[in-house]
Amino acid sequence: MLGVLVGLFVMLMVGSDIAQSLNGIHTGWYLSRSTGLVAYFLSWLSTFAGLMITGRQAQQWPGVFQANDIHRQASLASVIMMSIHIVVLLLDGYIGYTWQTLFIPSANGPYLPFAVALGQIAFPLVVVVTVTAEWRSMIGKAWRWIHAAAFFTFFAGALHGILAGSDTRVSMISLMYILTISSTLFMTAYRVIFRTSLKATGTA
Repeated sequence: MLGVLVGLFVMLMVGSDIAQSLNGIHTGWYLSRSTGLVAYFLSWLSTFAGLMITGRQAQQWPGVFQANDIHRQASLASVIMMSIHIVVLLLDGYIGYTWQTLFIPSANGPYLPFAVALGQIAFPLVVVVTVTAEWRSMIGKAWRWIHAAAFFTFFAGALHGILAGSDTRVSMISLMYILTISSTLFMTAYRVIFRTSLKATGTA
């Protein structure tokens, strides 16, 4: 995050052309889309690593400890990037977001209300899931039920990005969505089948 802020400051100070382009009416939108894509990728990385742990593939690679660290760090980083993704929209002078329209879902929202609402609902859930995971020793077994909401937040975030993103039609972005969603669905199905087989054999 410090690197991003420093890099942005340097561009504004030494790059007049870049500074001029960032000073336009769509500045907030460009920053929001870029941070949103990073947040989504981090969310997928966290989800995928979590599925590798529960499905026990992490025991072969990259290791349970390493996978758990990736899961945790990617989750925390995604929350930070999501926060920036939301707040920088206040800089957008075209749609004219306010704090209310940013955080409160509404059928009369200024831009694609349904797609935006998916993100508005998913974000606080992501925060709850992340915070309770950090405090799971105090919460007890209930955190597992709360953590299950991570599946909803990931797919809600994916739909939010696909439906609301102005760059969804870009081939590389579309490929990213296809690969991340399909890999998550595959790992989820594997986890369900794996856990079911363990219960059937009495080794769960």
